[in-house]
Amino acid sequence: MFGRLLKKSEKTAEKGLNELHEYLSNIGISEMRNLLLGQIEKFPINEEMIVEILKKMTYQDDKSGKRFLESSDADSKLKKAFETVITAASSKKMSVEAIELIQKFILMYTDLIDGFDTRNKQIYMHKLTKAIELSINTVEQLTAYINKMAVINR
Repeated sequence: MFGRLLKKSEKTAEKGLNELHEYLSNIGISEMRNLLLGQIEKFPINEEMIVEILKKMTYQDDKSGKRFLESSDADSKLKKAFETVITAASSKKMSVEAIELIQKFILMYTDLIDGFDTRNKQIYMHKLTKAIELSINTVEQLTAYINKMAVINR
């Protein structure tokens, strides 16, 4: 009985992840941010969603070297992308994999972030590094809570 229930929940989770992949393949930065803010009710905010959004934003084609963001993109698109990453980092559904992807985003787009900051007198590099610190703190708090519950349940 439990085996059948477990298989159904695994199939449901896989179906939900496939739907998320399909949805993410057809949306832009604004919709990604709306997903992270919980404004699209079809997909609840979870760790997998954050990771998949960050994977899309850090994707680089091996053959052409084309990235999700390019230096030729409008400043408004860059700003939306930076704000989306900051929104992802401030989520309580943070994971270690998501933190690594945020670090990859910063390393991959350092030239764009610095150029944007210089042109527009902004501090997105500082905001992004603070966002990583916040997300690391969130993961540490979650880990401490899990460890505390494990001790209590012994």
